[in-house]
Amino acid sequence: MKRLTALVLKFGATLIALFIVLGLIYGMSFQSIVLLTAVIGVVSYIIGDLLILPRSNNIVATATDFGLAFLLIWSIVSFGNVDNNYRALFFASLLGAFAISICESLFHIYMYRNFYQDEPKSKRRISVMNYAMESSEEIAPPNKKSKK
Repeated sequence: MKRLTALVLKFGATLIALFIVLGLIYGMSFQSIVLLTAVIGVVSYIIGDLLILPRSNNIVATATDFGLAFLLIWSIVSFGNVDNNYRALFFASLLGAFAISICESLFHIYMYRNFYQDEPKSKRRISVMNYAMESSEEIAPPNKKSKK
């Protein structure tokens, strides 16, 4: 139930952000915005929120979601565009991805507090220190001067 609440919250925030940018500024239809929101929501939830966020931090996950949103908006919107106005598509995609990344950074705080805060850090993050070796004086061969 908590995952469903998170998905509904993510869908609502993304829908509002895309409606403001793509609907009000660029005049895209509401049906296209809902379809685009569903595609971006599912892909970014799986990649950004379930795979990257638990193993990294908010900045890395937000940057990943920005790139995913930019590529998805640009590819889906340019697929149906016939007038070849690529400059407007590029800026619409850029502005839409920026609006989504602002919502995503706040959503990542919600996800961290509700899902990942109780997990130990060793399970959440992959680090170089997980494979580090500890050494001490007992491993070193005895020194003749230290026996005195």
